[in-house]
Amino acid sequence: MRSYGANDSRLSLLFLDHGLGKRPAKGVVTLALCVTLAGCAIFQGIQVSLLSTEQEIELGQQVSAEVEKQENLLDNTEIQAYVREIGQRLASVSPRQDVKYTFKVIDAPDKVNAFALPGGFMYVYTGLMRVLENEAELAGVMAHEIAHVAGRHHGESMTRQFGYSLIMSIVLGEDPNALAKLGTELLGATGAMYYSRDNEREADQLGMKFLFETGYKPEAMLSVMQKLADEDRRRGGTRSLPIFASHPPTEERSQRLQELIEQYPKEVRDRQPVYAERYRQKVLDVLE
Repeated sequence: MRSYGANDSRLSLLFLDHGLGKRPAKGVVTLALCVTLAGCAIFQGIQVSLLSTEQEIELGQQVSAEVEKQENLLDNTEIQAYVREIGQRLASVSPRQDVKYTFKVIDAPDKVNAFALPGGFMYVYTGLMRVLENEAELAGVMAHEIAHVAGRHHGESMTRQFGYSLIMSIVLGEDPNALAKLGTELLGATGAMYYSRDNEREADQLGMKFLFETGYKPEAMLSVMQKLADEDRRRGGTRSLPIFASHPPTEERSQRLQELIEQYPKEVRDRQPVYAERYRQKVLDVLE
């Protein structure tokens, strides 16, 4: 289920999509009342956050501040600027422009991960950057995370993972301990943003579109996934990387990514660069 703002007229589609018909059933009344009073929805026993853009930004600001208390940002202005430039180029083609996208690198050589927070706050770990081989692969990861923001997946995901009450207590500034707890959970050894499989598939589709539209070779999204699978096998083959937490199985996702790639003209794809040498000079040689 996609999440929309409480006043979004598209919310009515939820009623039709699930066969509730023209006459509101009891569940529909409950849903509408919950949206009106609390900005949440209870559907088929699952509570789903319908955070407004303002609530998303407030939550993202608070969680990002907590992230930066618990993690060390990379002390290299050139790499930070490089990643920020790639991110802004990708974000410029996102259909969602009601948030200000920000991009920062966390210095953690052993952590192979990247994540975006509500409101467009995104972090990339140096451990992930070391695994990649070119700029297009980094852009592919970032495009996927930007797509989660564009798809408004965070309200649903974080509510499912942490509970609506905890999320709203952070948004309202009522419980500093809840903020610290959420930050610790997200950054823990097995911490991750648990999106639904539908969220992940939509993020792949949108992310590849962003990648292609900014001139990168879309095949980079597939090569990233394969590199991450290799890294996971090197670490024991138990899907231990946080970046794998909610993604579809590797074989299924590879097939889906290949299908998405083939939607774009081959003659155009063949001309699109990956910028391997630039990535080596600006990132890999510096991080060594």
